[in-house]
Amino acid sequence: MDKVADGIIQSIAYYIGQDPVRMHMPGHKGRLRRKQGEGRPQGGDEAASHMSGLVLDALDAVKPLDVTEVPGLDNLHYPSGPIKAVQDAMADTFGTAATYCLINGATAGILASLIAVRMTMGPGMVVVPRNAHRSIISGLILSGLEPLFVYPEYDSRFGGYLPLKVSDVQAQLEKAASEGRRDMAGEGRLCGVVVVNPTFTGVCRDITEICEYADGLGVPVIVDEAHGTLFALSERLPRSAIEAGAALVVHGVHKTTEALTQTGLLHVTPKCVASFPALAVNVAEALRLVQSTSPSYILLASLERAIRSHKHDETWVESMIQSAHLIKGALSGFRGISVRVPQGAGWDPVKILVDVSGLGLSGPRVQELLWDEARVVPEMAGPDHVLLMVTGADTSDSVEKLVKAFRRISDGCLGLERPGSAGLCSELLTREPPRAERAMPLSRAFYSGSKDYSLEESVGRVSCDTVMIYPPGSPVVVPGEKITAEIAGYLRAAVECGLQVLGRGYACGGEELRVFCLEQ
Repeated sequence: MDKVADGIIQSIAYYIGQDPVRMHMPGHKGRLRRKQGEGRPQGGDEAASHMSGLVLDALDAVKPLDVTEVPGLDNLHYPSGPIKAVQDAMADTFGTAATYCLINGATAGILASLIAVRMTMGPGMVVVPRNAHRSIISGLILSGLEPLFVYPEYDSRFGGYLPLKVSDVQAQLEKAASEGRRDMAGEGRLCGVVVVNPTFTGVCRDITEICEYADGLGVPVIVDEAHGTLFALSERLPRSAIEAGAALVVHGVHKTTEALTQTGLLHVTPKCVASFPALAVNVAEALRLVQSTSPSYILLASLERAIRSHKHDETWVESMIQSAHLIKGALSGFRGISVRVPQGAGWDPVKILVDVSGLGLSGPRVQELLWDEARVVPEMAGPDHVLLMVTGADTSDSVEKLVKAFRRISDGCLGLERPGSAGLCSELLTREPPRAERAMPLSRAFYSGSKDYSLEESVGRVSCDTVMIYPPGSPVVVPGEKITAEIAGYLRAAVECGLQVLGRGYACGGEELRVFCLEQ
């Protein structure tokens, strides 16, 4: 194919414009299956039928853009054309040594980062905060690295564990040494520090001090900054881990920008190249293990467009901050409702944590009412709160609709009993989850023979399962940890509250919660 202008979008446009005979994948060949408006589902709800037709039309409309690695459209695993040009431009935008496009979300970046650490540093353990997303646990299992879990300060008002502090890491390393878990070779060798910043609910810290501390230990810092893509692109937002001295930083770009779902970025910082050159090189090969060899060019084009747009125009961020300010101000005036804002820590303005305990209702119940009142869907419902996520795509109409829904809920709850009523979740869920006891290495437990047990039968057994409340997806128990009566009670309370408890033996379909444990 003739050489075209750099960039994924322009390369796709050029290819489509040539009206090629596509004797290659994908099977739809870029052709519409039907004419617009034809073949729509019949019967049932008229509005639903109409929307189904629109969905089918949209699926057909994007087919011409759904191309593969034909000449001129590059190879995600070994880029040399438009994908390389876009990744180089993104590295320039974020100030990194290298930036890689992800088409399997931040998850792919997390998995590759931990695999690359294992390739570079050898076997050992990594410091991991207990509010780690399940993708971090998956990365540990795949890499064979062992977690040294750190329990940061817990504050139920802000959704659980707060971001790591240096003192948290120091204390856990000292404890591990006193227990004989730290040595200079094998499982006890320290290979890295994982940081989650910001948290799912929006609390964040400047992690410069942690990065400096890790420098002294001679290990890299890997940051799950999935919700902080915009941090590096605006001075009005918290400081990005890229600037703070981390080695690898992962972004879930679709979370807070206009990019489509499953788009993400993995950044190799100048600090990584200077201090851990082998790690910087190994990242590309680790990504080849976890990313598809048939990437979606629709996702890649969406990623290119989003970052290019946000680089040159802060309208998105300005609108986001303004909408969040209006929502917080309005909700704070309603009886039984308050907006939680931490003191002494940073806050991601994308997130609004709404305390609904004063209504005498649980978070899941308020989530139901928001849908019933105005078809409003929050990002998450916790025991006594709901989490709202604001972006530059929110309009004055959507903000007004949201505020009116909360006003009606507040007015309708004035006669209800206050906290302690049957509408609230168990108070147990507002406290730190019970801490599990490590019984065997994580990967060994995961790959061991297992059997599913009822929650009550699992007490005293070693889990081979990752069981979590989702969202946010942080584990209550991971493979290799022993399940206690307290853990079983906590999970039971979460199910009864209406929270989503997920694991290998449960998928929120009304089934009895079962946990896969080591066969004994």
